[in-house]
Amino acid sequence: MLLNYKKALNNISKNNNEFHSINTEEKEVLKNCLYEMACDIDIRCKKVGLELFLVGGTLLGAVRHGGFIPWDDDIDLALSRADYEKLIEIFECEFGNDYELRCPNSPYPNGNRFMQIYKKDTVLKMLGNNNPLQPDSVYIDIFPYDYAPNNKVKQKIKGIKANFLMAVASCVMDFVYPDKQLMEYLKNSKDGKKIVIIRKTIGRIFSFRSPEKWFDIVDNTIKGRNKTSYVTSATGRKHYLGEIYPSETFFPLIEMKFNDHMFFAPRDYKTYLEGLYGYDYMTPPARTEQESHFISKLNCKKLRNN
Repeated sequence: MLLNYKKALNNISKNNNEFHSINTEEKEVLKNCLYEMACDIDIRCKKVGLELFLVGGTLLGAVRHGGFIPWDDDIDLALSRADYEKLIEIFECEFGNDYELRCPNSPYPNGNRFMQIYKKDTVLKMLGNNNPLQPDSVYIDIFPYDYAPNNKVKQKIKGIKANFLMAVASCVMDFVYPDKQLMEYLKNSKDGKKIVIIRKTIGRIFSFRSPEKWFDIVDNTIKGRNKTSYVTSATGRKHYLGEIYPSETFFPLIEMKFNDHMFFAPRDYKTYLEGLYGYDYMTPPARTEQESHFISKLNCKKLRNN
């Protein structure tokens, strides 16, 4: 359901006047801003002993292109659960002057199932990202990596529960904080209308709790602090069951260059990328499969000088 929602969103975005597919010039501005943010956040994390590492399309870009995937316009980073929780604790002291935090189970507003760090004095307004809990600013996603049970049956149970709760939380968010503009766009297509009805119905049924509380429940459900033989990213691209790997696939981390900065990366990044993108991950996808965001406003001019 969530993948169909994203697909419908992309199709609708191509046919409206306010939002547009980010163009080449805007993409370069956004990439420069994101890269500066990532380097700065990484330096501050290393200063206090936190190991931020590349994942998803950002890791793929580092391996295949030495930096950003040419058509990509976001950055995906991750932390072990222990480092993830430590970052929440120290955020105001180490990052508060320049950044805002949004994260479940934290003193900060919570509008998503994982951590997002927003750069102050920037503007980024994207279709599908309009709710009062999150600022319209340039941001970086940071995903928690948790230990998964060694027992396959327990993995399955936890994964199914996590996926169900994430779907509920997302639908309740749409019901309680509806993006009216987005809903109108979705209703312009047959698939979009179905998605609106389904998500609204689920959201109404489970709205006895706030979306913030549901995201907290998701986060508590996926936590795995005790060391096991497996790790996973429940909030990642393929969710809990699709991202389970042997712990040694990730840890201990290695260093990898992204543009001109050395970040941490999974130890056996090849196995990880094959699991996420297939054995042909070094071959760029067809143009029709290249993902892009749709925006109406972008301003990255007020970045401080490093």
